[in-house]
Amino acid sequence: MIKDFYKILFCMIMFMISCPISTYSEIVKKIEIKGNERIPNETIKMFSSVSVNDDINIEKINDILKQLYGTGFFSDVKVDFDNNILKILLIENPIIENIFFEGIKAKKIKEPITKDLKLRNRSSYNLIDLNYDKQKIISTLKDLGYYFSKVDVYVDELENNKVNIQYNIELGEKAKIKSIQFIGDKKIKDRKLKNVIVSEENKFWKIISSKKYLDENRIQLDMRLLKNFYINRGYYN
Repeated sequence: MIKDFYKILFCMIMFMISCPISTYSEIVKKIEIKGNERIPNETIKMFSSVSVNDDINIEKINDILKQLYGTGFFSDVKVDFDNNILKILLIENPIIENIFFEGIKAKKIKEPITKDLKLRNRSSYNLIDLNYDKQKIISTLKDLGYYFSKVDVYVDELENNKVNIQYNIELGEKAKIKSIQFIGDKKIKDRKLKNVIVSEENKFWKIISSKKYLDENRIQLDMRLLKNFYINRGYYN
């Protein structure tokens, strides 16, 4: 009797383990999509990776939410499944009509700060990418030596779910290198080390030199030059 009981119990456990999906999954018989104006239904289905007659469960619904939010096209997504009908309710992000950069005219500054920004004309607007782009502009300006720059951004809402974005940029003065110091067990005199690196201290006679301005990329180059200088003299550590 005991052996038979354990045999039946074992079979029941194996059955439950082997059939969890069929217990909690249902079949999608119809897909209803509402709230989209620019993006076609078929494109949304493709983003969602769901079709009629697919199995669906809570994990799949969560995946649909993540995939639709991940496109960056929607500010709000709701997914509901009832009576074998999958309902997707959407609110689309606005479209960017124009992006303006006020306060800068020089091509040598405007090109690098506008390169590789996430938001573009005719792309979808969202606050996360806007904040990323603002920080990217500030970081690029620092690379160009403008450590005291100020960047303000304004979003102007237009008709038909569109926006304009305007960056107001105050460059300020370029940061100059007041002094260069070498600290630690350097073995070599400062005068010699200053001749190794590219950066220069700001002196009144260096009127046209650009090396007196603080530049993050140049500092990285200086570090590599110093390291190679010491390695070539046997200081491998």
